[in-house]
Amino acid sequence: MSDEVPEEFTAGSVIAGYRLEQRIGHGGMAVVFRAYDSRLDRQVALKILAPSLARDVAFRRRFIRESRAAAAVDHPHIIPVFDAGQADGVLFIAMRYVRGGDVRSLIERTGALPTVRVAELVSQVASALDAAHAIGLVHRDVKPANMLLDASPVAGRRDHVYLTDFGLSKAATTNVTASGEFLGTLDYVAPEQIEGRRQLDGRSDLYALACSVFEMLAGEPPFRREQGVSVMYAHLSEPPPSLHERRPDLPVAVDDVLSRALAKTPDDRYLTCDDFAAALRPALGLAPGRSDSGAASQPVNQTAGPAAGAPDGPDSRELAALQTDQATRRGLPGDAVTGDDVALGSGVTSDMRQARPRRPRRRRPGLAAGLCVLALAAAGGGYALAGHGHADHAGQTTTTSAVLTVPGCTSATASAPSLTRVRSRSVPVAGSPFGVVAAPGGQYSFVMLGNAVAVLRTAPATALDPAVVRTIRAPGVGTGAALTPDGSYLVAAEGSGADVIDAGRAEDGAPDALLGTLTSPRASGAIEVYVDGGFAFVTLENSAELAVFNLQAALTHGFSARDFVGYVPLPARPVGMTGDGRYLYVASLSGKLSTVSLAEAESHPSRAVVSSVLAGCGAARTLMSADHRVVWVTDRNADALLAFSAAKLRTDPRHALIAKVMVGASPVGETFVRGGTRIVVADAALGHHESSTVAVVSTANALAGKKALLGYLTVGSEARQFAVVPGGKALLLTLQGAHLLEAIDIPTLP
Repeated sequence: MSDEVPEEFTAGSVIAGYRLEQRIGHGGMAVVFRAYDSRLDRQVALKILAPSLARDVAFRRRFIRESRAAAAVDHPHIIPVFDAGQADGVLFIAMRYVRGGDVRSLIERTGALPTVRVAELVSQVASALDAAHAIGLVHRDVKPANMLLDASPVAGRRDHVYLTDFGLSKAATTNVTASGEFLGTLDYVAPEQIEGRRQLDGRSDLYALACSVFEMLAGEPPFRREQGVSVMYAHLSEPPPSLHERRPDLPVAVDDVLSRALAKTPDDRYLTCDDFAAALRPALGLAPGRSDSGAASQPVNQTAGPAAGAPDGPDSRELAALQTDQATRRGLPGDAVTGDDVALGSGVTSDMRQARPRRPRRRRPGLAAGLCVLALAAAGGGYALAGHGHADHAGQTTTTSAVLTVPGCTSATASAPSLTRVRSRSVPVAGSPFGVVAAPGGQYSFVMLGNAVAVLRTAPATALDPAVVRTIRAPGVGTGAALTPDGSYLVAAEGSGADVIDAGRAEDGAPDALLGTLTSPRASGAIEVYVDGGFAFVTLENSAELAVFNLQAALTHGFSARDFVGYVPLPARPVGMTGDGRYLYVASLSGKLSTVSLAEAESHPSRAVVSSVLAGCGAARTLMSADHRVVWVTDRNADALLAFSAAKLRTDPRHALIAKVMVGASPVGETFVRGGTRIVVADAALGHHESSTVAVVSTANALAGKKALLGYLTVGSEARQFAVVPGGKALLLTLQGAHLLEAIDIPTLP
């Protein structure tokens, strides 16, 4: 854990009247002990949370409230909660102690489970989830490890399952990781959770249950990958694999049922978990009916045939009506304490309205992007353009009629000549240089250092010999920044908003250059800034939001809470953005590119998103062409530069991708040089502990279907962002890992 449970809490310790006997589990947020309750003479499972969570007042209150809500669910397959509170500096929750282990451990011991046993397990878990959903409780971490097996099941049934880990708010645990507020387990997480949607409902749990079923029947979850980001991409874009192909002894019909339950869109899934369980039985060749009724399940001689969804019966209609009646209740997430928990986004409320799902589509072309990974590994310095061609590692163009698809996660980089004749000069700077902005007048540039802003003299005549003339202390400023259109103010991302600096005073060395801070009421992780029409927009990576501020009001009336306008909800981990005066185009590291209406963002932020489309595996930064027709996106987990039609992003986003170019490792920053005829890309080589490169790409070639990557310039480690000095002669590049600023002579670029 990030803040371990104190060592004194070991066997023999007493917490809130419970004597600890044996440690039986631990994870990213808590440790679990078998403990003895002397008051009622019984054993319990006592979960102890990290002390840092107990010190968070908001989290503590939410924990108590939601633990009580979970304890109020009286269902035979939901683990009973006996007690919850705070004692000895930690939060704790006492639950029934269940002997017998969990389903994940069972799979690890035995491999794939018999179909009869799977049907029994799924039916019990499904009924528990539907009962929780009916009162507005969304688990959000359904997985085999949270399905406990009673060692003394009831007569006539092999297993009695308890679903555990309800009752701990995940949205409040922003300190668990730096990448966001939402917590889940990647092998089972629904696409809408990865995207950071706030309005989750029971169909997200249904998706996770279907992933669990796949694991029970195949021995591993559906999207097993080596890297977590690849698992995320698969959930978002790849069709479910065929279970029948992995287990030919199973009927083909099981693929149809799982395909529907694992649909990317919640509306395409079953209405309830029980509907899914009911459809699964005949698809597995078992007699219809509910196995948790107590009767043993018997196989039938059914080997194939399509499995339709369960018909509307009294139980389904009754539950649907109850869910609709509970539509305004808040969704209360469950607790995840295993070591493979990850943070992806945010969302703590749930709309329990569930429309009757449409019949599933077997394969949606727009979601099959992951299948192009191997083709892209051979794409080298080229791209694929529908009806044109793609290039191989040697840059040779070949004809293809394939539909252009976004790249999947890959470590394959393109080969290209080394640009040995390019002139450049390295300038040491203190701190961790990240964002860089050149002032319109061309005399000065600003570099974000992590705890200060460096002011550099970069006059066009001496741009290749920049010099730090002063620093402005601004704690927390370390990522992106933007100047107002007239160059008067520098707005630098910081905390949950941005610092506003008077550019003229900073250039003159005035001590009062820092005017104030724009602050949003929650969230953190400010990354990039865009300024337009008197408003400032800041991407918040940790909370999957875009914060909107009235910058003009702050400058006119003084900085206050009234400057904050609201949040635009975005897919998980939003970072880079660009705009054209009417729309913003925001890249998220979860692999999405969102189009945001500026007018709506300034007046009604919550409804400002126009579209959100898959943009590879790790969209990082965006760049707008001068004619506002093309949005260029770096994908740092696919080592690619992508081009999207701005018009189609607004009207037909699934067909907006028009070009892609393979570049170097982990591309981040990008900018135009030479009047837009070239794009330079900062290949950061993140995590490789090696030199970065600057890729030079021909804009016209990329859009015309020709070889586009012209070569690489080798620079210091962790290249981040660019700024072009007015006059077009010098390019500034921050090298965060090397603590350098690289000045590049643009005329010597190819």
